[in-house]
Amino acid sequence: MLWACLHFPALALNLVEQGAPAARPLVVEITRKQRRLVLFANQPAMQQGIVPGMTIPTAQGLVQDLHCHHYNPQAEQQALQQLGHWAYEFTPHIRTHGQNNLLLEVSHSLKLFQGQQALAQQLIQQLPPEYAPFSLCFTSTDMGALLFAQAHESSNRALFFSLQDIEDYDVQWLDVPSAQKQLLYSMGLKTVGQLLALPRDALARRFGEQFSLYLAQLMGERNIALPNWNLPRQFHGQLDFVQELDSADSLLFPIRHLLSRLEHYLYARQCAVSGFLFSLLLRSRQVQPWPIALATPMHRVSDILPLVQLKLEQLKLQAPVLSLQLDASHFEPLQARQKDLFRPHQPDHITRYQLVDRLKARLGADQVHSLGMVSDHRPEYGWHCATPGQGQSLQHPSEQRPFWLLHQPQKLRSKKGLPVYHAPLQLLKGPERIETGWWDHQPVNRDYYIAQQGNGQHLWVYRDRHSQDWFLHGVFTA
Repeated sequence: MLWACLHFPALALNLVEQGAPAARPLVVEITRKQRRLVLFANQPAMQQGIVPGMTIPTAQGLVQDLHCHHYNPQAEQQALQQLGHWAYEFTPHIRTHGQNNLLLEVSHSLKLFQGQQALAQQLIQQLPPEYAPFSLCFTSTDMGALLFAQAHESSNRALFFSLQDIEDYDVQWLDVPSAQKQLLYSMGLKTVGQLLALPRDALARRFGEQFSLYLAQLMGERNIALPNWNLPRQFHGQLDFVQELDSADSLLFPIRHLLSRLEHYLYARQCAVSGFLFSLLLRSRQVQPWPIALATPMHRVSDILPLVQLKLEQLKLQAPVLSLQLDASHFEPLQARQKDLFRPHQPDHITRYQLVDRLKARLGADQVHSLGMVSDHRPEYGWHCATPGQGQSLQHPSEQRPFWLLHQPQKLRSKKGLPVYHAPLQLLKGPERIETGWWDHQPVNRDYYIAQQGNGQHLWVYRDRHSQDWFLHGVFTA
């Protein structure tokens, strides 16, 4: 086996910073023995002298506009779950450990990613940038990878170890209760190697059976079942803001983060989404829904975000926003697209569906339509407005018809029985007789012809069989 451990030492701080549009001094606080203490501090706060363990009043004395955010272990677990969805791209054997560790069994993925180094590089390159610092360590056991990752936290690079390397590490990095670590120190045991040199049965009597089982798992002496990661059937993401946001423009930063999480989820499930729902929790504790519909299913942030930006310009906030949620529940299988053999990178252009979405965002959904065909021989009734991408197309009649019809047929003069449009027209094809509509009291009785002007332009004209008058009804493209 080959295990990788991703350790995020400041995960709680990462979550708070994701809800802040700009770098500002902020801390995550925790209450211990009725004292408010700094658990994490971001870089702007540390530059002004704030360090973990400092009391909040002292920190506020150093930074006047310091933002304090309460530690939320539930949010940490939700973030680990989102990271697990992201890691599903690399292996299905994933489990979380503690509040800020992700364990991956990757031995079955080495061939796909062409070895350990290439796999590690892919993990680092595709890790969402908002989850930094981190450490990534590889070894043959899960608890071994966890020990190395915690000992080398904030390394921001991949490290590879063998189990023999564990013996030189301090016992403080063991994943056991603090009381047991203190007992090991009191016994003069400083390194893991000194601990492993003792008889296991004696250690089990002194520290308990669970301690002995942990050492066996640490050194690969105990077989464990591989975990299997289960992706949820629905997506949910949430960001709580450090301070309330009172403008729609300021929502773009957190929206980008939530869409990035959605992208990783969609990629893991190999599906696309045609719509989702943002929910804005307002200062008044009411929820303002903001649904987003897409003309065609998408899965990339680069395709979805420009549309959301356009719609964001029209969003009217009912009150300042405290938090933002993103939910998606209806998905479609991801359609594989054929790529150009000689041009692997597709040109940077938008699809017709993206164009429809952008037009809707600019003009309004009621102003953008596509044309659908209706089973009616009368040309003026043979079409209808349809929702782009959702209409049902019918087979075009075998006769040649123009797509550009006049709003009202234009009456033409005639000369020697032929229609005149600026000049006499030459009839090329026809007649096509249309005699129908008697049932709805709008009957037509016409003979249609394809006519040609002197400049070569083709027109669609007809002769009313009752009045014998000529009319221009359509124009063919050049």
